[in-house]
This record gives sequence, C-alpha cells and structure tokens, in this order.
Amino acid sequence: MTDAAAVVGLGDLGIAIARRLHAVGVVVAGIDGVPERRAMWEEESGRAALASTAELDPTQAPRVFCCVRTTEQAEAVILDLNGRLGQDAVVYVVTTLAVDFARDLGAHAAADGPRLVELPVSGGRGGAERGELIVLTGGPAVTDGDAAFLERTLASLVLPMARYGEATLAKLLNNALAAYNALAYASAVELAAAAGLDVAATAELLRRGSGGSWMADAFAGLVDDLLAKDAGLLAAELGPLPTIDLGDPDALPPALARARELLADA
Repeated sequence: MTDAAAVVGLGDLGIAIARRLHAVGVVVAGIDGVPERRAMWEEESGRAALASTAELDPTQAPRVFCCVRTTEQAEAVILDLNGRLGQDAVVYVVTTLAVDFARDLGAHAAADGPRLVELPVSGGRGGAERGELIVLTGGPAVTDGDAAFLERTLASLVLPMARYGEATLAKLLNNALAAYNALAYASAVELAAAAGLDVAATAELLRRGSGGSWMADAFAGLVDDLLAKDAGLLAAELGPLPTIDLGDPDALPPALARARELLADA
C-alpha cells in the first residue's frame, strides 16, 4: 500500500518536508493559501495543490503535517481537521507552538477525530530535504508506527517526549541556544572589525575553528525574526533568559561545572 500524507503550509520548512516525502515515494497533497506556493509545488511534484484543508479528501491523507507559522494558525488547522479526519488518521503539529497551547494539545483532540502528535523538528530545510531532521515526538498519542514512518522518511533521530508541551519546550531551548550562538558569532565578527582584523579571514576561522557552530555556517540565511520569536516564547515561559558576560573570569567555570553535574546525573 502506498504511503500518503498532506502537508499544510508550504513555506520554507513545509515545502522541504513535502519534497522529502515525495522523493521517498509518499503521495503528498500540498496545501497552502498562497497561489505562488501552490504553483511551485504543482510544478515540482506534478500533483495538484490545494488552497485549504476544506479541499482535502480524508481518505487520501492518513498523515497530515501541520507546518503553518503561528499557534493561532495551527489551532485553526486542528479544529478543521478534527471534523474531517477519523481516528485512523494522525496530525503531526510541526509548528513551534506557544508552550501553554502545546501543554493543552490533548484538549484540542476530538474524541472521534485524528490523533494529535506534537512534532517540533530541528535541522531546517536542508535537514528535511536530506531526511536528516531531529524530530521530537510529543504526547501520549504517539505510536511505534509514527517513529518507524518518520525514521523511514524524514528523521535521522527521533526523540520521544512523554507529555504534551515537553517537545515544544525542548525545541524552544534548542532555538534559544541557536540564537545565543548566532549572536555570539555576530559579536565576534564585530569585535574582529573593531580590532582591525581581516574580517573575511577571521570570519572563516570563527566558522571552521574550535569556536564554530552550525549557526555560524548558516549565518547569512538565518531567519532572524523567527529566532527572536522563539527566544521570546521561551522567556515568556521561563522568565528572563541568562545573559553571558565573558568579561567576568569567575563566572564561566562554575556555570560549566553545574551543567556537567546535571549531565552526569541524567
């Protein structure tokens, strides 16, 4: 039997997920309200794209990936699909949600509707297109079949999170670390310029040397407002995020020691 899925939201990540699923033989229904995105998907896949979930044939989408931008949009998609899909279907909520909404995701599931699985991912467009995403599967509705499908199609690593909200919070922590790394790289570039160094050569060292990071490699193409949004969501949940002052030589060793203790006990 041929695998089938729908991808709601053909933005940067959504279309990458749709491309990968299509490449590995999944029959994909692409859904987006923007005509240009639908046209792009139709040209790439040879399949008609849909303007909304109202056009979706429920028999052709046992798996739906919700890749819209905001929590409010995700809520609307879930509400609509609850009335269209049965209990044999699953909705993977890839959208980075507000933590309170993610924790209450189970309350948004219909008794006779699809399973809702919290599914934040890390790896971006490139990771999706290569099938190398790190995927967090959140909530009690996750099955072994979900992990098997994701490992076969999109993921190099699937990390289960037992309760709704945990996957979203972990994703926000990851994105906040990414923002820290991006800001650190940007600050180092500014320091190099202020010190009169060759900026291009020093930037290459900062990317490829021991201080390098994925965010430094991807710096030119970062979506800055999304990094800021996710850092803001994390701060709204946990309070003010830590500031880093490397000018205080006494601050760094204790902080590293505390984290090493936590990792040793994990």
